[in-house]
Amino acid sequence: MLYFAYGSNLWRLQMAARCPEHLEIGTGRLDGWRWIITTRGYASIVKSEPDYVLGTVYELSEDDERNLDRFEGVARGLYLKEMLAVTVDGRGLSCLVYIDLVVEEGKPKTEYIDRINNGIRDACLPDEYVSRCLRPFVPGELKA
Repeated sequence: MLYFAYGSNLWRLQMAARCPEHLEIGTGRLDGWRWIITTRGYASIVKSEPDYVLGTVYELSEDDERNLDRFEGVARGLYLKEMLAVTVDGRGLSCLVYIDLVVEEGKPKTEYIDRINNGIRDACLPDEYVSRCLRPFVPGELKA
């Protein structure tokens, strides 16, 4: 199963803990969606035709997928699972994507800010994309 991560699961340390059998495939682009932080304080995506979301595509085992379902709160109805077309190295791949049921924009939970920033660093997302799409929601570092 291929999985497209766009939030804190971009952080390699977190992915290793949650999905110990995963393999990193590469950087993916999901067209027609926009990155947000919801009022619950976590990342999600919403449909937006002119926009796109960048992230990392991983190959997951069945155990890894079950672990992610638990962390993403699928059984509690927090995130939906969808299969969406993600472009990796010019190829269209069908990837599992978790989408929050909440679509209202909000602020990130304090504990989430460091996890997102670690993921941004690990995924080597382009500065222009980070500035335009992620920084309106997530500060670069916590202010003391």
